[in-house]
Amino acid sequence: MNNPGAPPGLAQVSPLSASRPAPDRRLCRAAVLFGVAVLVSCAGRPPRLVPPSGGVEAVEGFGSASLQGTEAAVKGKFAFLFRRPGLGRVEAIDPVGRAAFLIYLRDDRAYFVLPRKKVYAEERPETMMERFLGISFLPDEMLRLLSGGLLGEGPGGWSTERDEEGRVVRGEKDGFAFAVREFFPGAGVPRVLELSGPGTSGRMKVLELRFNPAAREGAFDLPFLRSYAMKTWAEIVELIDR
Repeated sequence: MNNPGAPPGLAQVSPLSASRPAPDRRLCRAAVLFGVAVLVSCAGRPPRLVPPSGGVEAVEGFGSASLQGTEAAVKGKFAFLFRRPGLGRVEAIDPVGRAAFLIYLRDDRAYFVLPRKKVYAEERPETMMERFLGISFLPDEMLRLLSGGLLGEGPGGWSTERDEEGRVVRGEKDGFAFAVREFFPGAGVPRVLELSGPGTSGRMKVLELRFNPAAREGAFDLPFLRSYAMKTWAEIVELIDR
């Protein structure tokens, strides 16, 4: 069910709760959208998941996270939609079912939106991902991680390690790290990940996952921002704290 008053095309998700950060502190919360393809249920035994042989161009799903840092703590559920090249969309829902905030990732920029306040802040995608997950990922890196395809890259990229079955089990870059603690049966698709960064550590569990969901027209469009006011990140955090 969509939330009235929010930008169009939002899917309702479960609430995500977090401690309130002070201005200029990391914001660790999240949630997102729709798709169609392989559906994973969090109930019962996890299903066998194998990414499409033709490659993964998009992932969409639902998960839970428990993150603890020196500046913020979060425990709750979230959803995600990432599509090549460099696209992402995130939605968080408050305890009464309204859209608390949205994050759009596109064109090498990220937009943090408070729909009820009609304000937004603009930042680099990796900085925004760090604020909401505690770890600095670009949208395409997140897509590859969630589909089991974040392999070792060249200088400046992720350094990864594989187990005896050839699955990527951990990686690190620039002080950030992840470790896969559980896989879905199949072909190395992560189910439980530990995430860490400067002053932050926590765990993320994938509850539902879809490969290559059908593209939705306007899913990453931002025309509604023309009627919103741009704010600094410190100003956004102050509004969240009110």
